[in-house]
Amino acid sequence: MRMVSNSSPLIALAKIGRLNLLGYEIIIPKAVFEEITRARREYARELYNWGRNRVSVVKNRRAVEYLELVLDRGRQKLSYWLKK
Repeated sequence: MRMVSNSSPLIALAKIGRLNLLGYEIIIPKAVFEEITRARREYARELYNWGRNRVSVVKNRRAVEYLELVLDRGRQKLSYWLKK
């Protein structure tokens, strides 16, 4: 089974030394990989070594633009709700 991951679970598993728990074929979007392997970031070296062969570049830019729009709307609604 293939899974796509964002940065939070990868960083959390790296912190406890358990990236090996990810038994599925993990795909990491290039932007996520760049975020988790930034210089001076905690566990950047471990995440780089573990994830360098799992990076994928998104080819459907229109889908990404749509998701960015939808997610931004969701964040805006969440922010409004939290302020109440």
